Amino acid sequence: MADIQVRQAKTEDIPIIESILFDTVSWLNAMAQPLWKAEDVVWAALSKAHIIDDFYLAFIGGIPAGCMAVLDIDPFFWPDVAKGDSLFIHKLAVTKNARKTGAADALIGYAKELGRQREVSSIRLDCHGLRTKLRAFYEKHGFVCVEDKVCKDTYNVPEYYAAFYIYWMNRYPDNDTAD
Repeated sequence: MADIQVRQAKTEDIPIIESILFDTVSWLNAMAQPLWKAEDVVWAALSKAHIIDDFYLAFIGGIPAGCMAVLDIDPFFWPDVAKGDSLFIHKLAVTKNARKTGAADALIGYAKELGRQREVSSIRLDCHGLRTKLRAFYEKHGFVCVEDKVCKDTYNVPEYYAAFYIYWMNRYPDNDTAD
């Protein structure tokens, strides 16, 4: 596996975040599996729901490889979860050149470490429910699907079939065997 570093993003990293997310938009569109629109991954749109401190970047040999946003509240998808009880992963993306390098694994591992540091009970995320490889990736990392449902008017599509996952922090208290 490549030498991968993950760090919190800084304001000057906004173009990197946009580039990584746009790369993912282009890749998914090319596969006829759209999720986000290009206009949704520019900072003007992202900053409506995120601040720069929410984002983390993965680098391989100093080259940007992936990103994710980690929040401590998600009133849209998880309205019943109190602020600070859980962390929520959004916008996890890896560039086309960094796929299958371990960059996504490093980002998930980093989110788990943030969860340990912040002493939350769980890490939660949603993903496209019909993407079996994506679901298998999260399950490989110890996430458990707790619900599948159709969300209306989400991600600018009429219906978004979502799978909701939880990683319970106390599942592997001394040795995270899911990594």
